[in-house]
Amino acid sequence: MDLYDELPASALLCDPEFTALFEACQRYRITTIDFLTLNVRELAKISQRSINEVVKVKRLLLNEFDKQFVEKDKIQSVKEVEPPQVFTSGDMEIDSLLGGGIHTKSITEIFGESSTGKSQLLMQLCLNVQLPIAKGGLEGKCVYITTEGDLPTPRLNGILDSRPDWKSIGVSQANIFTVSCFDLISQEHILNVQLPVLLERNKGQIKLIIIDSISHHMRVELETKSFSESQDNRYYVDKMAENLLQLAKKHSTAVVVANQVGDKPLVDRPDDFVHHFMDYDYQLGWLVGWRDSTIMYRQYYTDDNSKNKSIRNHQQSQRLTQSTTLDSNSTVEDLLSDDEDYSLIEREINKVINSQSTSQENNDLPNNPTSTTKRSQTVNSNRFVPRKKKRRLDIRVPNLGLSWANHVTTRLLLKKSYKASPMIKRGEVKFYQGVDPASFWQVKRTLQLVYSTFAKPGEVSFVITKKGIEST
Repeated sequence: MDLYDELPASALLCDPEFTALFEACQRYRITTIDFLTLNVRELAKISQRSINEVVKVKRLLLNEFDKQFVEKDKIQSVKEVEPPQVFTSGDMEIDSLLGGGIHTKSITEIFGESSTGKSQLLMQLCLNVQLPIAKGGLEGKCVYITTEGDLPTPRLNGILDSRPDWKSIGVSQANIFTVSCFDLISQEHILNVQLPVLLERNKGQIKLIIIDSISHHMRVELETKSFSESQDNRYYVDKMAENLLQLAKKHSTAVVVANQVGDKPLVDRPDDFVHHFMDYDYQLGWLVGWRDSTIMYRQYYTDDNSKNKSIRNHQQSQRLTQSTTLDSNSTVEDLLSDDEDYSLIEREINKVINSQSTSQENNDLPNNPTSTTKRSQTVNSNRFVPRKKKRRLDIRVPNLGLSWANHVTTRLLLKKSYKASPMIKRGEVKFYQGVDPASFWQVKRTLQLVYSTFAKPGEVSFVITKKGIEST
């Protein structure tokens, strides 16, 4: 029987009087829910045990569940509940975006592709939480749980060296409890056993729990070859998230986790398909921070040469809003947003090519008009013709799905893209003497608040410096 999963602290588990009954329940696959809902005669028949034994265990089991509900899950009025505390992220604009900063008694998720700055932000937080309350901190310690290697202490030292005033007020790595877990079993033991013990021993001192990353071992070790396994995985994720939330609320601490991403590719459909607003696929884009153009494109995309097919009458489709201005000749591709930086670079390069072509024509001015005309036609045929390019379709989604997202209070998306370099924006391509086209581009990093209980969605650009993450 799955009594340990449903009620781990049950005294019945250690009572030898009921060992034979529990073994029979396990043999005949009788769950705790079955034991609580079925009548005693049916339970005795299935388990092949005496009715008196079944009646006794069922009565004790019901008493334990009632006790847990009344004492441990006691409903409190709003006045009795202490509001969450807030500590700074280390940047004023990011704090403003988050509704004041990082909130305790909740789970904050930071997800994004590799090298977007997730670990940089986590390391910055584990130092900021140590700051005095007057400086935006909570004067607390931090627990840093890593699943992808050891904590990068040289980077932490670099942040501290760039802020010498922090050392004078006691901010140091000595206030960071760090532990590495190398498989799912060790991760489960750390979260369910070691972490609660550590929080009890340092009661009121630990204000931040960081997990980097939460899904690393689960995506590898949890199999989903059948529907039953998929359901078990959802239950596992729900249970883990509820445990983290209980710890956060009980000890008034913030839980901040990094999450990896996977792909949700665009699937061709043989027939037209209209999403219902209650479908998870319809709502997915807003839950994971996709661009509006990507969300609309995915809702309209079908097979049957949809890339060249005109959009049907939107008044009959129910998939277009009243603000849509697309006409009947527009294609699905027109829904995607244009890459303006790419177009800007092409225009600037074209200007240089045109100016070089014009100067060549002026240097070869006519004694023979026919030869000049032929030469001009040749030069014009080699000129660079700008073309429109669409932005990349969003396909990245955070791991663990909706089961995990239901427990996340604040979801942050870190993005890394490329924009036109200052040389392009100043129109100085003509002075460029190199041969590397990468010089025309510059890294652009963005922190997007996808959703939160404490603030409205928005985004802010940032850079990674010696001091950590700073908005621009």
